[in-house]
Amino acid sequence: MSVSTFAERVRALREMRGWSQAQLGEAAGISQVSIAKIEKGGATKHTGKIARALGVTAEELEGVKPTHQGQSGKVHPDLRRQDLVPLISSVQAGNWSEILDNFQPGDAEDWLPCPVRHGPSTFCLHVEGQSMSNPGMRPTYEPGDIIFVDPGRSAQPGDRVVVRLEDQRQATFKQYLEEDGRKFLRALNPDWKPKIIEIDGEATICGVVIGKWVPE
Repeated sequence: MSVSTFAERVRALREMRGWSQAQLGEAAGISQVSIAKIEKGGATKHTGKIARALGVTAEELEGVKPTHQGQSGKVHPDLRRQDLVPLISSVQAGNWSEILDNFQPGDAEDWLPCPVRHGPSTFCLHVEGQSMSNPGMRPTYEPGDIIFVDPGRSAQPGDRVVVRLEDQRQATFKQYLEEDGRKFLRALNPDWKPKIIEIDGEATICGVVIGKWVPE
């Protein structure tokens, strides 16, 4: 799965914000019909308006920088400084700070364009399990969704974060909360048990979730 065309980037950014085509059209000052045509591959004179509405530059919306591949066909590591980020496992995420310096292109399941501004160490993950599923509400994260995680952002109460708990190799995905100097992780699924757990031991916040992609 990749986002390689202008139309796909527009759609990806719109869906990451939870907007309908009509909502994007309203934000950009153009019609829903125009947005629908653009997402089907039609040309537009409104790139600047759409980019501003989506919070990116026109250049970012028009495409990533040219990439180079080695003889093996693998993506060059320098792409981590551009717009492609690695799709990795929850185990890799749990050890991200330790493995980053030795991370190689072949270590990732895929390299995906992140259509929002992000730090150079950003990665993405498949959502696993139902703990962050919150049907009928936003945000909600379903199994198979792909979340983009920026380790360079400082976690604030209310942020969704990827965390490695003490003595666990895999990282977990929850909402981060603070109260009276205490720290908690909260599941968005109202039926999940336990819904809230206190971080009473060592925990490493691997990064803050900055958006998601919903594959079809």
